[in-house]
Amino acid sequence: MPLLHGQSINVDSLLKRVHPTNPDSINGQIYYDLARNNYANDTKNALQWAKLGTKYFSKTEHTHLMTRCMNLEAVCLFILDRHEESIGRHYEILKIREEKKDTLGMAETLLNIGNVYYRGQDKEQAIKFYHKSRDYALKYNNIKLLSSLNNNLGNYYEDKYLETGKDKDKNAAIKHLKEAILYKEKLSTDRTLEKTYSILAGVYFEAKDYTKALHFAEKANELALHYKNDEAVGSSKMYISKIALAQKDAELAEKTLDDLYSYIANNKAFHILNMYDEEMVILRDKIRNLRSNTQEIDSVQETNYNSLLLSRQKIREELNIKYETEKKELENANLSLKNKIAQDKAEKNKLISIISSVFALALLLLILNLIKKNKAISKSEQSIKQQAAQLYEQNNMLKQSEAFKAKLFSIISHDLKSPINSLNLIVQMSTEQQLSLENYAYLMSNVKQELDITSNLLNDLLFWSKAQMKSNSVKWEDFDLNLITEKCIITLSSSIRVKQLHVRNNLPKEFIITGDEMRCEFVIRNILHNAIKYSEFYQEIEIGAHDKHIVWDFYIKDNGVGISDDHLQKMFLHDESRKSTKGTLNEQGAGIGLLLCYDFVESLGWSLEVESEIGQGTTFHIYIKKSKVQNSVNENKTGNKTAYRLN
Repeated sequence: MPLLHGQSINVDSLLKRVHPTNPDSINGQIYYDLARNNYANDTKNALQWAKLGTKYFSKTEHTHLMTRCMNLEAVCLFILDRHEESIGRHYEILKIREEKKDTLGMAETLLNIGNVYYRGQDKEQAIKFYHKSRDYALKYNNIKLLSSLNNNLGNYYEDKYLETGKDKDKNAAIKHLKEAILYKEKLSTDRTLEKTYSILAGVYFEAKDYTKALHFAEKANELALHYKNDEAVGSSKMYISKIALAQKDAELAEKTLDDLYSYIANNKAFHILNMYDEEMVILRDKIRNLRSNTQEIDSVQETNYNSLLLSRQKIREELNIKYETEKKELENANLSLKNKIAQDKAEKNKLISIISSVFALALLLLILNLIKKNKAISKSEQSIKQQAAQLYEQNNMLKQSEAFKAKLFSIISHDLKSPINSLNLIVQMSTEQQLSLENYAYLMSNVKQELDITSNLLNDLLFWSKAQMKSNSVKWEDFDLNLITEKCIITLSSSIRVKQLHVRNNLPKEFIITGDEMRCEFVIRNILHNAIKYSEFYQEIEIGAHDKHIVWDFYIKDNGVGISDDHLQKMFLHDESRKSTKGTLNEQGAGIGLLLCYDFVESLGWSLEVESEIGQGTTFHIYIKKSKVQNSVNENKTGNKTAYRLN
């Protein structure tokens, strides 16, 4: 049977949901649903879908779903008359369920195997599997399985009773059919109960227990009418009529047949006539004979009956021939009409095509003219846009260059200010005071040291500015934070000696971090210079680092004059931070150093915090990120301190 249009759409929509990236359980469920919903009307495709469902579920832990797909395979194989393959598949399912100790699953498979044998006319083999399945189902009182099993056992013993006429087979059939009815009545969704009532009525009818036969036939008729099952209505009413005739109740037999005709007419269930037409004729004749006290049909009546059947058959054939002839004539008329409509449509389409072609040609010429003009305009606009973009880019580059130059000069002037001030102080001391040769020599050595420091500082600044002019970006590299700190202390040593300060460096040796070495040196040098500037004589400055889990807290702490809350809040604002205050020896400053420090720290992805209290001193904290990958520890050469590789 071909798929209906709605079914085809549903199949297509489900197949589109199958994708290699889906979990195997999802794809398996889609193929299972396809096979389950279509095995009756598209058995071949359902078989392939069931196999694919089995394949996907075999890759998962859902063994029960895999065996369901395998069961659908077996059902499809049976429908396709491939009974041996169907039996083989059922045995595979049984083996899997036995390994999993799935008792109910085993009962279901044994029932299915029995059904295959039963339909293959090997009833003795089938009954063995039915009884095995029933034993398992009874252990768990599975109502659905027990209803099906008892129904099948009842069918088997009914057939055997019809063959042997033995009471033990009759009693077994009645026993199992009544048990099936009992279980089916508990299942409110079971729609096969009327069939079981009909089978039981048939057993009692063959046993000539017409009272019970009529009782169960009426039960079957009641359910069939309730569910509007046309075939079941026809079957039950025919049984009632037969039983009534057996009881010589012509009134009930005739009334039942009349009711059946009314049902057929009211529900347009004319296919029932095709199923029971000949039997209904026989029953009508028997009713007439019963009314005329005739016990059996004599030879004349038999001849008349056969003539009637032949006449009916001839009428059916004539009607069928007439129907086929009229159908053919109607199809020919429809074909002629379709051909004429198609011819008219083709002529109209030809005329429309000619008109459309002329219109399209005119429109094409107009569009080509417009495109030509638009291209010229677009070319001019593009040229103007390119020139504007170039000017905009050049303007931005010029602004960046000017900003960088201003920043560069600020850095150079700020870093040179401190050593030049120191030189100026030494020169003033040499000119204002009469110095001995010893003091003069000492002073000159300091001048030379200061000039060396200034020269080194200038070289560093020139090197840094050269690199920055090439690319104003961070130059990432590994370097020793301790060495940079020592270098800054040496650079500012003259200022430290003037105030006789003690700078304590608590950093371990080989304290490796990753960043821009020049920027980091600039930041440390300026913060240390700031600490020296605002420290009184003989005070201590402490430099160190604390482990803060994901960052290192690098700090420079002094015990100087401190910073007020108002000035602290405005320290890193571009307008306010340039208002520098004098140091403890009236040292001057441009106020740009800390602002540049803040910019450099931000550019490295670090953070800068300041803690200060008037009269107690100031602590600058630089939070340096640790590396996500490296965290190596090396022993310090001078002690048991450890050095960490940071980022």
